[in-house]
Amino acid sequence: MNKRKKNLILIVAVLCAAVAGLGWTLSGQGTEAQIVSSERGDIQRYVEEIGEVKCENTATVYLEGSGLIKNIAVEEGQKVKKGDLLLNLDREQSEISLRNAAELLNQAKAQYAAGEEVYTTALKDYNNTRYLAEEGAVSQWELTQKEAALKSAEAVRSGYKASLEQAELNMQNNSLELGRQQILSPIDGTVLEKKVELNGLGTPGTEAFIIGDTDNIEIKAKILAEDAAGIQVGNKAEIVIRMDGNPVLEGTVTKVAPTAGDEVSSLGVRQKKVEVTIKPLKSEISLKPGSEVDVKVITETKSHAIIVPTAAVFDYQGESCVFTVEEGKAVLRAVKRGIRNESFVEITDGLEAGETVLASPDNSIEEGMRIKAE
Repeated sequence: MNKRKKNLILIVAVLCAAVAGLGWTLSGQGTEAQIVSSERGDIQRYVEEIGEVKCENTATVYLEGSGLIKNIAVEEGQKVKKGDLLLNLDREQSEISLRNAAELLNQAKAQYAAGEEVYTTALKDYNNTRYLAEEGAVSQWELTQKEAALKSAEAVRSGYKASLEQAELNMQNNSLELGRQQILSPIDGTVLEKKVELNGLGTPGTEAFIIGDTDNIEIKAKILAEDAAGIQVGNKAEIVIRMDGNPVLEGTVTKVAPTAGDEVSSLGVRQKKVEVTIKPLKSEISLKPGSEVDVKVITETKSHAIIVPTAAVFDYQGESCVFTVEEGKAVLRAVKRGIRNESFVEITDGLEAGETVLASPDNSIEEGMRIKAE
């Protein structure tokens, strides 16, 4: 064999050895994957939804009278007490009607008083004449005349009495009508909405104000019926305020609607939802009625549980499984799951605290594959 041929064989051998060594090196590195250790800790099962801030006590105030709105005494955001003036409608016509009713009432009272006097006199004459007739001092004809006069006086008195009652009723109605020309606050609270304008024409039944007790706030959240099945009065809740820093308030469930109602989602899907009421435990942050917050209702809590990331557990051949990492290799392990949420899952069997698992294995991971931590 010549020298040139020997050198070529030597170069090929060296290259083969280098490739083999490189392959061995790469296989020793393994597949990069994120690994975590199972740990003991607290885990919660919860339901998340958007809630609306509302006042526990809210009153919608309607106009009762009619006419031009002459005065609006309050503005939105203003605090009021029960009985405070909110609004005045034009009172001129109602005041005129009331004065006329008062005058008619006085006339009716005077007529009734006169009729009462005539009746009293007629009754006295009849009684005297009857006594004399019994003694034989007057004729029966005279007694009959007195009796007729008494009945006439009684009829007149009854007519005046009916007129007086009608005048009194008319006076009451006009007083009420005048009262309807001003609107008073029915509760202590804050003016949340003002729905009328100065010099606008008011008619009975027009919505004028919404007043709410902003010192007593609650959150209303409509939760899917299947998610709400585990929610009970007394469950703890977290209320995330949509403002800088996303501060969190603690709350508790105070009411769960007994039935589910139909709700249409933003995508037009009809869903069954249950209204859940949550009461904030503290009020160090002012919640604005009508604003939206994010709520998390905690339905179950476990302490000192073995937990791993939710993405670490997957279904395989009808079982829940994880990939543990043993001696640098992926090992398929069947486990049993407990409660879980979006971030973590409880492992009740098949895994011990401190064991290493793949945090989020994908379909490329196979048992026995060498793993290199990211």
